[in-house]
Amino acid sequence: MSKKTALGVSAVMISALALTACSGSGGSGSANPDAVEINVLGYAALFEDQYTAAVIDEFNASQDDIVVNFVPAQHSAEMLGKLRSESASPTVDLAIMDASVAHTGNQEGLFSKVSADEVPNIANVVELGQSADGFGPAVTFDNLVVLYNTAEVKNPPKGIEDLWDAPENSVSIPAPPDIQGHTLTILTANNLGDDYQESIEPAIEKLSELAPLVNTWEPVPDVYQPVISGTSQYGVGWNARAQYFADDSDGAMGVVQPDDGIGFQINTINLVEGSEKADAAREFMDYALSKEAQESFAEALFYAPVVSDAELPEEITDRVADSADPNIVDIDWIWLADERDAWTEQWRRNVIGG
Repeated sequence: MSKKTALGVSAVMISALALTACSGSGGSGSANPDAVEINVLGYAALFEDQYTAAVIDEFNASQDDIVVNFVPAQHSAEMLGKLRSESASPTVDLAIMDASVAHTGNQEGLFSKVSADEVPNIANVVELGQSADGFGPAVTFDNLVVLYNTAEVKNPPKGIEDLWDAPENSVSIPAPPDIQGHTLTILTANNLGDDYQESIEPAIEKLSELAPLVNTWEPVPDVYQPVISGTSQYGVGWNARAQYFADDSDGAMGVVQPDDGIGFQINTINLVEGSEKADAAREFMDYALSKEAQESFAEALFYAPVVSDAELPEEITDRVADSADPNIVDIDWIWLADERDAWTEQWRRNVIGG
C-alpha cells in the first residue's frame, strides 16, 4: 500500500480528506490546504515500497505545495491498459513503465512531450536515457544478470554462455513475452556474433539447446525465489531485485554481472496527456531526475542512475552496471516493441515447445 501520512481519525477530517482527493488539492500529508495532489503510476510491491521511501517521501517532506501518491500496478501492460481505459479523464499524472511499452503509449497519444525547459534535469540524463522524440526520459536503468544458488553451485558462472553448462532440469528462465526472455535472446545473438535486428533464428536454435536444462519457463512467484530455495540452481533476472533478494536471502543467491554482454532495461517517467496538474507533475519529474533522488533510489534498490552527475558509494557501484560500460549490448527497445509478438511466437514454437 502507498505510504501516506495520517491526517487524523475524526469523521470530519476523514470526510475532508475524501473531498480533497476528489478535487485534487489539499493532498494528504501536507500542512498546506492548497497543496496539489498528484498520482504516480508504477510497479507494485518491492518497487513501490522502495521508491516511495527513497524518492516520494523525501519529495513530499521537502516542500508543502505538492503531495505525491504512488498508484501500484503489477506490470507495464497493466499500466497501459489503465491509461487507455481512462484516457478521456485520467486519474494519474505520471507513469513509470518499461520504455518499449511507453513507446506504445506515445504512439497512441497517452503521453505528452516534455523538454529540458520545463524539466531542467532532463539535460543531465545520459544519452542512453534520452527520448529521441521528446517524450519522457529514462528514470531507472536495470540490466539482466545471471543468478545461482551459492550452496549448490561450486563454480560460479561468469556470463550468459555458462548457462549452457548447467545440469539438466536446473535453470529458471522467464520466457517471452517477459522482456527478460527477449533480453536473453539479444544477448545470445550477440554472443553468436549476429545482429538481432537482422535475424534471431541462430539465437533461437541456440536457446532450444538450453531447453533440456530448464525446469521452468514461468518461475513463480518470480525467478529469484526458486534459485534462493535451491529448486533451481541457475536463473536470469533483473539486477535491482536480484541484488535486493541476494541480501535478503543472507547470501543463498549469488548475482553475476555477465562478462559476455550487459543488456539494459529502461524504465521511463511519462507525463500523462490530459493531466490537469501537469505543472506539479513536471516538478516531481524534475525531482525524480535529480542527483539526490537518483542516488537515493540506487542505494535503496540497486537501479543504476540515469543522470551523469550521480555519485554512489563504492559498495553500490560494485553492484550496479555503469551506463558507460563498453560491455553493454545496444538494445533498440523502440524497434523491439514492434517485434515482440513475433519473437514470442518463435520461442513458443521452437524453444519452449521444441
